[in-house]
Amino acid sequence: MAGDARFREAAGRVILTRWAEMMSYRDGTLLGEDIEELHSMRVSSRRLRAAMDAFEGAFPGRTFRPLLGRVKEITDTLGEARDLDVAIERLTRLVPDTPADERPGIEGLVARYREDRAAESPRIEALFARLEEERFEEHLARYMAKHTGIRLQKLNPQPPED
Repeated sequence: MAGDARFREAAGRVILTRWAEMMSYRDGTLLGEDIEELHSMRVSSRRLRAAMDAFEGAFPGRTFRPLLGRVKEITDTLGEARDLDVAIERLTRLVPDTPADERPGIEGLVARYREDRAAESPRIEALFARLEEERFEEHLARYMAKHTGIRLQKLNPQPPED
C-alpha cells in the first residue's frame, strides 16, 4: 500500500509540475510574437500528456480520462499551429536560394500557410478562454489533491529557465 501511495504522490507532483511548466508559456503563445513560445508550450504539453499517460493507472479511469482528453486537445491545437510555423520558417529560408522562376510558387505557399496560421491563433485563444471558463486548472489541482495529496500551491513549481 505504501508503494501505491508513493506512486500516486509522484503522479501528482509530475503532472502538476508539467502543467505549470506548460502554462508558463501561455502568455507568450497568445501574444504570438515569438514562435518559440508556442514551440515550448507544445513541447511542455507533450511532456504533460506523456506523464498523464504513464500515471493513468494511479487514477480512476472514468474521472481521469476527461482530464487527459483535454490535455490531448491542447497538444493537438498547439501542434497544428506549430506545424504551420515550422513550414513557414523553412520555406521562407528557401526563397533566397530558389531560382527566380520558382519563387512565386514558394512565396504563394508561404502566403497560404500564413493565412492558415492566422486562423489558428483564434482557435488557440478560444481553447484557453474555454479552459479558464471551465476553471480547468482549478479542477486539475483539486483532482490531484484529492487523489494524490499533492497541492499545486504547496508544490510551487517554477517554469524552466532558458
